[in-house]
Amino acid sequence: MRWPAVALGLTLAAAAPTAAQDSAAVGRDSTAVMLQRARDLYERLELERALPLLRLVVSPGWPFAMTGAQRVEAHTYLGALLVLVGQRDSALTEFRAALERDAFTDLDPSQFTPAQLAAFDAARRLVFALGVRPVAPMRLDPRSDRVAFTFVTTHAATVRAEIRAATAGAAATVFAGESERLREITWDGVLAGGELAPSGRYALVVRGQSRLLARTDSATVYFDVSQDAPRLEDTLPPLGARDLLPERTTAAGLRADLLKGLGVAAGAFVIAQVATNRELGRPAGMAVAMSAAGVAAGVTAYAGRRGRALPENVAANVRLRAERLAANEAIRRRNVERGASTTLLITPAAGATR
Repeated sequence: MRWPAVALGLTLAAAAPTAAQDSAAVGRDSTAVMLQRARDLYERLELERALPLLRLVVSPGWPFAMTGAQRVEAHTYLGALLVLVGQRDSALTEFRAALERDAFTDLDPSQFTPAQLAAFDAARRLVFALGVRPVAPMRLDPRSDRVAFTFVTTHAATVRAEIRAATAGAAATVFAGESERLREITWDGVLAGGELAPSGRYALVVRGQSRLLARTDSATVYFDVSQDAPRLEDTLPPLGARDLLPERTTAAGLRADLLKGLGVAAGAFVIAQVATNRELGRPAGMAVAMSAAGVAAGVTAYAGRRGRALPENVAANVRLRAERLAANEAIRRRNVERGASTTLLITPAAGATR
């Protein structure tokens, strides 16, 4: 059992100068070039040359810029390599470092050995991490569509996921229960109060409690909602006094009747004066009588109709009000139908936290 270990040690010792030369050469290049060269060496099973390159990338002294995804990749490949050289404990440490930075980290069974997959699963049980993917842009019709969110836990956990508005408001729970590994949840665009989400910024907040460890984790992803609704009609204003007929006689109307009577009297007097045959005499009595009759008619109308209801006008106003009410009800129904066809434009927003 000792001979393979001794042989491996001799091989690594002999290859040390070559590995140092590779590190020095690649160290002058970017992180992407270093990772690509390490992957190429790993795939050619030149493990003794790939190992120092990956260790150099994850070291605190690495001088080049590195994205989070690149760091996760470096830890993942280093862990896989350490499994192959028999350093399982160190491999678990690297796998845990990758999972802590990105809970979605996984190994493709078609590209890694059963031993590597088993070590990675062991690392999942030793660390609890939760992650949420950004939402994909889409147009959401609340009547038929759902927006999908994906979250992951490294192992079994009790999870609660809520949609929260950036402003104050009740949260809409979209998932509550047990979950392990990947899970997709959906949302119909409706908030806790039953109303369609208004335009604004929202957050999916996912919190989890490990079922294996005394640990919790949470993740938040932000997205914007924009309502796309047809233009609504404005209802007609209430009928005012100028729009309606007077329903009772008014002082102004009665004065008009009185003036009409006086006009009739004056006209009768003038006609009587003009039409009278002067040779037959001046029948002043008839002219006076006709004038008096006109005045009396005007005065009687003024006195008798003061404050009296006008049924024809009342009926006409009732009809006008009913027509206005029916028109507004029709407008409201059309607005409700248009509001029901409102769609939501979902777009990812900058910012995500764990």
